[in-house]
Amino acid sequence: MVLSNTDLVDVVHAAEPARVDSSCFAALPFELVAHVITAAARDCVLTSTRWVASLTLVCRAMHNAVDPILVETLRLTDTNFNAVAGNLTRFQRTQRINIVLRLSRRDSETLLEALLWQHCSSLKAVTLLDNRLIFSDHVLFMLRSSHKGTSDSVTYLQIRFFTVSSHPLRQQSLPASVTHLVLDPFIRAPPSTDMQGFVSFLSRYLEEDSHSIQRLLLRTAFVSVDAKAAFIDAVTSIALAQRDMRMWLDEDRSLARGEEYMLKEEATSDEHLGLALWYRGRQLYVPT
Repeated sequence: MVLSNTDLVDVVHAAEPARVDSSCFAALPFELVAHVITAAARDCVLTSTRWVASLTLVCRAMHNAVDPILVETLRLTDTNFNAVAGNLTRFQRTQRINIVLRLSRRDSETLLEALLWQHCSSLKAVTLLDNRLIFSDHVLFMLRSSHKGTSDSVTYLQIRFFTVSSHPLRQQSLPASVTHLVLDPFIRAPPSTDMQGFVSFLSRYLEEDSHSIQRLLLRTAFVSVDAKAAFIDAVTSIALAQRDMRMWLDEDRSLARGEEYMLKEEATSDEHLGLALWYRGRQLYVPT
């Protein structure tokens, strides 16, 4: 289908993110207009998903340009579960999956197996909300079973709301392909023993089980504000004692009092960062 500049003007004029002066687009070449709209789609894909999706209906050229942006990050939730299950072939160009399933579903593991083992051939990163032990373990098992599909391409892994008591992560639980790991530990304020348990786990993990990891980022997003200073001191001490240059810390956020479970519901706060998420923070040990 041949698309006129006038047709593109109508699409731009109907955009949700911002109203624009459409007259300037009528005089531009199609290639330049497509470039502008593609850039706008990338900026708005998380905040105005419906508008970005509507661009794929304009013409084949626009579909080919915008659809990879639309599916680059797949957020799998209880709300969109059935829609994803009915369109599995769309996700061959998906690079990151953010798994935010909270409800127990018998078919959730089947859907993830189809995505990880058959359809997401471009997958690089997985973010997992660690809120159900058995389900979390099964996701890691699927990622480890790279011989069954495409998941051996996953080099970036993030585990949000990480708790040592419910998820004793060890090297054999990680996919061999993972080189960049982000942990968002859940640390409540004293007298909780969350921090002691995590510090003990971290020290042992670095010494014994982290051989394939090139970069480990610890984040304080789920660390209580009352425990944040002690947490930073503790993980810094581990990095210095072990002279481990792989350890990094992102301390931009922490849990305010009374928000221990509120932030667990946040699903999209880091999606806009893309793979840059795994490269945030400051290095805890720098050799002199």
